[in-house]
Amino acid sequence: MKNVLKSLSLLMVLGTLVFVSSCGSDDGGIDIGGGGEGSFAVADGFYIAGVSASDTTIATAYLLSDATVEGEGFAATPRDDHKAGYIYLTAGNYIFAEVDEQEIVSIEGGSSSVVDSVGTWAEAYTYVEVEANGASFAVSEEGVYHVIYDKQNSEAFIVRINSWGIIGGAVYESVCVSNGFNSDLDLETVSESAEGSTWSGTGIIIRDDQFKFRYNNNWTIGEYKSFTNVGESLSVLVPGGANITNAESGVYDVTLSMDANGVFSATLTKTGEAEVCSFNADNFPWGIIGSGTQGTTETAGWTDDKDLIYVGQVDGVDTWLGVFPIAGGTADNEFKFRTDDTWATKLIPNSTTYTDNTGNITDNADSNGDGSWFLADGASGFIYVKITTADQGGSWNIDFSDAEFQVIGEGSPVGNWDAGNGIAMTYNDDLASATLASGAYTTAGWKIFVNQSFDYNLGGATDGTTALEFNNSTFSLGAAGNYSVTISTLDGGVTYVATATANAARQ
Repeated sequence: MKNVLKSLSLLMVLGTLVFVSSCGSDDGGIDIGGGGEGSFAVADGFYIAGVSASDTTIATAYLLSDATVEGEGFAATPRDDHKAGYIYLTAGNYIFAEVDEQEIVSIEGGSSSVVDSVGTWAEAYTYVEVEANGASFAVSEEGVYHVIYDKQNSEAFIVRINSWGIIGGAVYESVCVSNGFNSDLDLETVSESAEGSTWSGTGIIIRDDQFKFRYNNNWTIGEYKSFTNVGESLSVLVPGGANITNAESGVYDVTLSMDANGVFSATLTKTGEAEVCSFNADNFPWGIIGSGTQGTTETAGWTDDKDLIYVGQVDGVDTWLGVFPIAGGTADNEFKFRTDDTWATKLIPNSTTYTDNTGNITDNADSNGDGSWFLADGASGFIYVKITTADQGGSWNIDFSDAEFQVIGEGSPVGNWDAGNGIAMTYNDDLASATLASGAYTTAGWKIFVNQSFDYNLGGATDGTTALEFNNSTFSLGAAGNYSVTISTLDGGVTYVATATANAARQ
């Protein structure tokens, strides 16, 4: 495509959307390919622009704005030459155009392809390899799109928004089951047009907790994690904005609106009171106890429970998690799970072998009956425990498996936050610690998590004495370098501490 720069008359444009009819030199169109003297007025900025089938005339122009991406701690972080906008696009061909001092100073397009899915992203979108004076790319379906342009990576995402959902600990699928931050409650599409679009839901239980909105059931898209969620304030929803806190529990009608300028807002209209849930997770403080458990002399054995952590509802299921060192070798190294440091309620497995440890568990009030668990293979090690109930304590399920601590995060030797890429730490002989003996760290954030999943993750100080925080913070080092990192417990897995020791440089 030839790039013939044309002068544009000055016009301050209110909002981000500009409509211009397809036209020739006689009625104000911009000729990209030469042969015309017309122009139309737009403000300076960077646009996605609709073009004629022959790629010679700009017919419509939609302003893109500077956009943030997900940074450390999920914070909205500026990125150079990263633009985005929510736009109602008609089917047709498009390019990118930059306007400066009322002149088109660059035209960009490129080869495009439809991507069906990547990782957790299950919706199809158009991916464009952007280059100067590249050919136009096609949008095949009319509708609301998230348009993302990134100059650093020379790429663009043209993402059709198929659904908006409300998500968070405040959002309940039923009286006692929160969707949490893992599952959307989808809103119905009411209308989509260039003048504005609306999505809504009725009879939604929203309790006094946090929530936000996201589209296509995902938080971000792209290697640099461009936001696909909005939050901060109901009156003006911001991409990647903070969680919104609902102050009053109730049943609500929810409306999410996008105006002609791609700005979102939402309204919550209370229509009734939310039924009170009778289930209280605090009544089930699950702990592990037994001769196979580890810790100091005072905490080992059958004298003290080591509590699991209640993490709330994961995918609508109440969940308790823990990672504990267990001694194997003989049947004497047994362990059980019970609540409230008593034998009134304990979990009995279908099998006593460590290798058959998943399934529904039967409550049993017998103080020392059959059903103790031990490491059937005779090995000592750390176990990862998950106790769940999907029916508010009517029945219980337990899953436990070998646990592996891993280092993950931008500041770690991995260099990113992609689950599945964690570097395994090696357990030491003391059955109380694990170490990553050598690795290059930066001053950016990182975590320690278990079995390549953020369900159980730890962060905080690396001073060797301060208890680590569960699912709440990251580690960061004062200086980049090569470090050995160790995580350890003195109380059998109730709390953990970490140390980071700089390795001496080779001479």
